[in-house]
Amino acid sequence: MDGATAWPDRGDLAVAGGLAASAFAAYVATGYRHVPGGDAGELIGAIATGGVIHPPGYPLYALLGHLFALLPAGSLAWRVGLLSAVSGALASGVLVLVLAGWTRSRWAAAAGGALFAFAPGVWAYAIGAEVFALDNLFVALLLLLAFRYGETRDPGFAYAASAVFGLGLCNHQTLLFTGAPVAAWILWTGGSEWTPRRLVGLAGCLLVGLTPYLDLVVEGRHAAAVTWGATQTWPGFWTHVLRREYGTFRLSVLPSHADGVSILGSFVRDLHGQLDWLALGLAVVGAAVTMDETRKRPGAFGTVCLLSPLVSVATFAALGNLPTGDALHREILARFWQQPEIYACAFAARGLSNLGKGAPRWRFAIPAVSSAVMLIQPLDHLAEMDRHDSDVVERYGAEILRPLPPGTLLLTRGDLITNTVRYLQVAEGLRPDVRVVDRELLAFPWAVPRLRALYPELVFPGAHYAPGRDGFSLAALADANLAHRPVVVCGGTSTEQDGPTGYDAFWPLGLCEAVRQPRAPLAALPEPDVDAWDARSAAALPRIDFRGQPHPPGSWEDVVWGDIWAARQARALWLLEAAGRDPARRRYLVEAVSALEGIVAEDPRPPPQIWRSLAMADGRLGLDTPAERARTADAWRHYLAVAPAWDPGLPAIRSELERLEAPEPSPR
Repeated sequence: MDGATAWPDRGDLAVAGGLAASAFAAYVATGYRHVPGGDAGELIGAIATGGVIHPPGYPLYALLGHLFALLPAGSLAWRVGLLSAVSGALASGVLVLVLAGWTRSRWAAAAGGALFAFAPGVWAYAIGAEVFALDNLFVALLLLLAFRYGETRDPGFAYAASAVFGLGLCNHQTLLFTGAPVAAWILWTGGSEWTPRRLVGLAGCLLVGLTPYLDLVVEGRHAAAVTWGATQTWPGFWTHVLRREYGTFRLSVLPSHADGVSILGSFVRDLHGQLDWLALGLAVVGAAVTMDETRKRPGAFGTVCLLSPLVSVATFAALGNLPTGDALHREILARFWQQPEIYACAFAARGLSNLGKGAPRWRFAIPAVSSAVMLIQPLDHLAEMDRHDSDVVERYGAEILRPLPPGTLLLTRGDLITNTVRYLQVAEGLRPDVRVVDRELLAFPWAVPRLRALYPELVFPGAHYAPGRDGFSLAALADANLAHRPVVVCGGTSTEQDGPTGYDAFWPLGLCEAVRQPRAPLAALPEPDVDAWDARSAAALPRIDFRGQPHPPGSWEDVVWGDIWAARQARALWLLEAAGRDPARRRYLVEAVSALEGIVAEDPRPPPQIWRSLAMADGRLGLDTPAERARTADAWRHYLAVAPAWDPGLPAIRSELERLEAPEPSPR
């Protein structure tokens, strides 16, 4: 250890503490002050209301979150998010201690810790309310205890590792990918010293670590606004803990599995995004050195470092079913690559420490490379990770709530919508009059009884939401409540998931749609009604300023960006429908064209459908003059440039474009 004989000594602790402090400062400086997207709103909302988080419940995170929520400063989102910053920083410090012992080089250990702490995928989950930074801390603690056990053969470290394993499972069950190999390695290397009495001791420590799961029984008794499951009952408890409703190794509601090769490719691409070529090269060297060491000394600590990431990546490749075809799904999957990437950073440190072996003149390179890594890694990603001013997601939720009439029944779908709105209600006190009901949760048998207790004024026309099967549909739910309150749908509808709506159309209401009556074609409604809703829909369009706020592809902020433009498009299409073919309603057609032209002028990446809609609307306005024909032809050209190949109308569109571009016949 650069001459040190004891481990960890004061120098090791100083390096570990210094890196942890630096990481914590970076996380706090760049962390969200407002609610992030994804599960954050649900996590914070459940903590605020004493509810149960989605399966498997994450009870340790909830218990610690309650403590951080008591801090006297900042928003609730910032206070709970601080738990991630503390956990991520401690994880990096503990990893430095592990690497200092394993590599016997403080420089290499510091470099490995910095690669991990400031990798963008790790950093992203240390600056907001999420469970993954705490999971990383437990991985690092298990590695530290396993290494100490390997060095000393002291069973106390094994007992501690067993308790830490159980406690960590109360935060995130993917800790199995490290905990199971560590447990197997300890039992294997310990051999006959693990007598039946000691094995019982290990099992007891594991059970003690698992006791936070009992909190699910307590919290399940509350009629909380943000909660999941029936964990107050024995069957409901095991259903929740074993993820029977949410699906173990099931990241998507889609029934088919994603291709394992594509998931492996996703991991490789993400790894390259976390580490530069130098670090990846060092990691390859370190992995090769470790494999050679374990070949010569079976049972060496490196066995755990080789086995754990293989188990993790192989499990997700075999059983994960989340599609990887778009940026958002890839980013959701990337959350689970943090654990195997811990080992990539460890191998990079091992590779760096190996530089001077066999060639002492190269030992000077270790401090130089380490210093460069510790400087470049955080600076390289600082700007892209800064979210301290990002309020896009929170404003998105506020814009959903803003135009809703008093007492609205808001039927939501999707984590971003439901979690953000519920956070704003329970944490910020915004629009408590709105009754938020998640249509996806309504499918579970425990949901309707809980909602009836929470909102006795609502009417549920059945035991659960299951359109087309044995439950009620969206139309039935809306009909049961429309006489008493406005009903608004947010998150879209589909016949498969919601059943036939029974409504010819919805009124566009910003980011949502209001269920309307009477059920008549929009073009047949009286113009005063259409005019009134035209004004309401214009006022309800979301007002979110993205200037200076990042929204990289795959981020929840980018989903908000897309939804804003989709809301404007939906209103334009609604105006086209309102215009119909009646010349007297031409003003709606003109307004629709103006709205579509505004989208293509302001949105830097308008979807293909916008150009198609604009071309059709231009054509309906008239093709009598060269200018009108040129405008319509230009819209069709833009559409053809980005149109999906599966569009069956492409031949007809090309023919129409040729007709529009044909020269006018000369007058006789």
